[in-house]
Amino acid sequence: MGRVPQSSIIVVGNEILRGFTVDTNSNWLAGRLFHVGYPVRLMTTIGDVDADIVGAIRDHMAHPELTRIFVCGGLGPTPDDRTYVALARALNQRLVYRRDVGAQMQNLMFILNLAARRGTAELNAGNRKMAMLPESANLIRNGAGMAPGLAFDLDQGRYLFALPGVPHELRSIYEDIEIRYLTGGQADVVRELHYRLAPESMFHDVMQALEQEYPDVSLGSYPQTETRQLILRASGPNAERVDAVITAIRDRVKQYDPVA
Repeated sequence: MGRVPQSSIIVVGNEILRGFTVDTNSNWLAGRLFHVGYPVRLMTTIGDVDADIVGAIRDHMAHPELTRIFVCGGLGPTPDDRTYVALARALNQRLVYRRDVGAQMQNLMFILNLAARRGTAELNAGNRKMAMLPESANLIRNGAGMAPGLAFDLDQGRYLFALPGVPHELRSIYEDIEIRYLTGGQADVVRELHYRLAPESMFHDVMQALEQEYPDVSLGSYPQTETRQLILRASGPNAERVDAVITAIRDRVKQYDPVA
């Protein structure tokens, strides 16, 4: 059953695809979005290829149920950082130089003493690249770095965001996004049953039946190899129906007693 509102995440970076960097951003972001009532419906990971980034953005935008789209990574000063350009192409917009972004970078260089170490506060080519933004971009302040976060109004209550891939910068920008753009959602209710040494296969029939009886409740099984526990997790917008699923599992599977 479809839910509104829903989110999606596009992760950009060759370092992710090639296994050099672990993508902790998606895990963190998905958790925060779930808890504010904008659960993630779709995740896509792509490399630093212009056409791939443009294609992923347009693909996510083509899904009207995705009301918040997050593009993570590729906002830096080097040639492999291509997200700003890809956003402009995907949205059919011009890139324009933002003097306010350039000024913020210069202020930050003084604050961090970068101007003294470089011998100048003048922006170099990499800095200026980070100030070339799609013309309709709304700035979201990056209190932890130079690359600003961006928000685009896609109309009909939908928004597209661009965030840097550096985790502490992404999290800093997200806090502002949550306050300004993620109101009105309602987090799903979550309930769990924990079983010790119970095989997943024992729960196949009851879970299959409950999926039909409660289509609005998400139900999954998650083996924990280190603790040798099996977690059954139910979630959904209606607490009574989620609780009913948990009760049904207890009543219908008598061979094992949950430990929690």
